Amino acid sequence: MSSKKGQGAAEYLILLAVVLIVGIVAIALLGGFTDVSGSAMENESRQYWTGAVRPFIVQEYSQQGSTFYLTMKNVEASRLMFNSISLDGTDTYVANVSFNSGATKTLSFPVSTTCNETSFDFFEYDVIINYSTTNGLTKSQRGEKPFAGRCIE
Repeated sequence: MSSKKGQGAAEYLILLAVVLIVGIVAIALLGGFTDVSGSAMENESRQYWTGAVRPFIVQEYSQQGSTFYLTMKNVEASRLMFNSISLDGTDTYVANVSFNSGATKTLSFPVSTTCNETSFDFFEYDVIINYSTTNGLTKSQRGEKPFAGRCIE
């Protein structure tokens, strides 16, 4: 009789575990977890690009259709010349845009992938920003996090 004391508690824990597993499977099948990874990646990306990156922080970025919008700020003490930006290994936008120290500018440029609500509603691009210093040195700022976000309709 003493061996049956823990049986009720064990049965209760097993039943609870089965109910939790069934609940998680049901939520996953109904699409409850599909948005979590995208939102987390977008939040991580935005925190990274507005944080301690140098010399350019990206205050805002978005994609609407086949146009990418980018608001950048030079956080260095000297003037920099933005030369180009590479998204996923392609020089998507090439221009010579001067950024004085502390200057913020918004750029827009075409991208090859079109955002739309039905087939492609989330973007993710690895980023390399190419720029020149006042001494004429050409440098690159490689993002450790991609630009990631929801498409704007």
